[in-house]
Amino acid sequence: MIETWRRAGARLWPQRIGNQCLLMLVVGLILGRGAPATAEALAPLATLFLQISQVVVMPYLICELVVGFGGLSTGSMRSLLRGGLVVLLGLWLAAGALVTLLPPLLPPVEYSSFFHKGLLQEPAPTDLLRTFVPDNIFTALANDNFPAVVLFSSVLGVLMQGLEGRDQLLQTLELLRRLFARMNRATARIIPFGILALSALNSSRLELAQLVRMQGLLLLCLSALLLISGLLTGLILAITPLTPAALWRIVRGPLAFTASSGNLLVALPLLLSALQEELPRARAALDGAGASPTAADRERALELAPLVSLGYSLPGLGQVMSLLIVPFAGWYVNQPLGMGRTAAMLLTGIPTTVAGLKAVIRQELQRQGLPLTLLDLVVLNGEWLYRFEKVLNLLGLVVLAVLVYFLSGKALRWRPMPLLAGLAAALVSSGVAMAGGRQWLQRSLAGTYRNDEILLNLQPRIAGPPPAPLAASRREPVTMTTILERGSLRVGLRDEAVPWSFRNSRGRLVGFDVDLLQALARNLGVRLEVRLGPLAELEAELDQERLDLVGGGIQNSPGRALQHLVSRSYAAVHLALVVPDEKVGMVQQAGTETSAPLRIAVADSQVLTPQLQQQLGEVLGEPERPRAIQFEPLPERRQFFRATGPKHYDALLTTAEGGAAWAVLHPETTLLAPFGDRFDSELVLLVGGRDPRFLAYLDSWLIREQGRGLM
Repeated sequence: MIETWRRAGARLWPQRIGNQCLLMLVVGLILGRGAPATAEALAPLATLFLQISQVVVMPYLICELVVGFGGLSTGSMRSLLRGGLVVLLGLWLAAGALVTLLPPLLPPVEYSSFFHKGLLQEPAPTDLLRTFVPDNIFTALANDNFPAVVLFSSVLGVLMQGLEGRDQLLQTLELLRRLFARMNRATARIIPFGILALSALNSSRLELAQLVRMQGLLLLCLSALLLISGLLTGLILAITPLTPAALWRIVRGPLAFTASSGNLLVALPLLLSALQEELPRARAALDGAGASPTAADRERALELAPLVSLGYSLPGLGQVMSLLIVPFAGWYVNQPLGMGRTAAMLLTGIPTTVAGLKAVIRQELQRQGLPLTLLDLVVLNGEWLYRFEKVLNLLGLVVLAVLVYFLSGKALRWRPMPLLAGLAAALVSSGVAMAGGRQWLQRSLAGTYRNDEILLNLQPRIAGPPPAPLAASRREPVTMTTILERGSLRVGLRDEAVPWSFRNSRGRLVGFDVDLLQALARNLGVRLEVRLGPLAELEAELDQERLDLVGGGIQNSPGRALQHLVSRSYAAVHLALVVPDEKVGMVQQAGTETSAPLRIAVADSQVLTPQLQQQLGEVLGEPERPRAIQFEPLPERRQFFRATGPKHYDALLTTAEGGAAWAVLHPETTLLAPFGDRFDSELVLLVGGRDPRFLAYLDSWLIREQGRGLM
């Protein structure tokens, strides 16, 4: 019976790893949506998979590049320098143009995210010289600096040309390369289970609207595939003697294997065999019907082997095209990069693609200031995204080999009709796909935004009855004794201080400061009484000793410290900007000659000093040429979000922690954190009266509760 079950299981379990990955992806998605708790238990397996999959990347890459360059014959090296690099650069330019032009065609998305510390991480400055030429190659190895390792390994391979004893060294390196390849195959056995864990874990954390938005990546990739394949097919048929039938015979076997398995490396021998058979035959056809390939033509075809191997090691067409996911990630969270930033991203992204899709996307997300959690998009779209990458890499290798072969043999020809036909087919098919997909995506995303509901459904974190409304209170000394005798703590809270104090969808007062003061009142053994109002009115009542404390996201300032007693800090906040979506690009412009002065609304003018104004202008512009800014006081933050606010103002200066909440409530705006964590401030409570015992108690309680984790 056991043997029967084992055989049945073997029949059900796919034999090819590509099919195993697809099966486990589906199982993981179902598990994540149906049993989220079980999915969370798979987190250690997901971490183990990610760690193991990166173990042999660098050693394998070094051996592959040194062997690839070092094994080239003189003729192959000449062909590479004369034609290979030109073709490769042309492929990069074509792919880069599509990566830049396609993402802006996606429909606008309504989205704002909650605050996370990643918003304050400033992109590391790009230094291409130090990236490619580090001080120490071993430091580059330790820091996973793939561009430097690629350049170093390539130079080693080139210098190996003409070296005495080269063959023995190449044999040793070839053994090492095969050893690392075997290790890769061994670790590949756990890939399906890693995909199961990752897909289950990430799908359990996704909402339906997020799943719908991910279809935008599929739309971009489909449109790019139709465009580039039609264009390159037309180009090959237009300038080489290959016929459509011969081109199909070259591509069909490797294409079927790569698309089904997602493994281009194993398909390379099949591709080389087809190239070496079809290309000499097509070259001979130029001499007349029935002509046989010459020995020189066949020798030239054999030299394509190291060229294709080298092309596989360098950034390929599919790897560059896969960088679509970076501008897509910006669109996904309603922080579009725009064509300028996307083009700049390609300069650092293309060299790093040799490190693999995850590595380059992690790097570029950090450089663009996007949440690193968007790396999950690679996992959830991984199976078809990797196939997209490998299929396009295959197409790029075919173009590279075919053009270099006929260029070196001086057998190029010009026939415009195939190019025009391929271009027309590409434009029509991709245009239909993009137009239809855009319309479907726009209709599917309509009304799916829910983050504002999540915020407005916030519930108190401190159990107990809600704070009692504070009626008109009489004036009396604010001391510890009077508070305990009265049995109540009188608190004023700003009535527009999201997320510190506000009313949820049921009308209950909630927020960070509400929970904080509820915990303080409980510790004092008194009830909490709250009055909501504008900050100016609350400060006046505090001066009249009609309130004991005032809170609601109040930033400390020297002026407030002179006017009132203030508690110690209980939270750090950082300056940021809330910007209408249509003005994000304008605000992000550096201080160019044509940049108009920014009109920035300021709700809390006490935090805005002349020195800070100068610093903000330098950050939004350049140190030598600060951005011109007009700061305008705003009595209430909500005025910025009314119909006339976005028309009158370019941005609202607020905190990143509070501004994120306002942007969630108003998704037609975007939170920008161009200052990073350079301009931080502290939230404090304003204290009525002059009782040192009450202030000492308050500060001691805040210190203790911070230590206990209340904050």
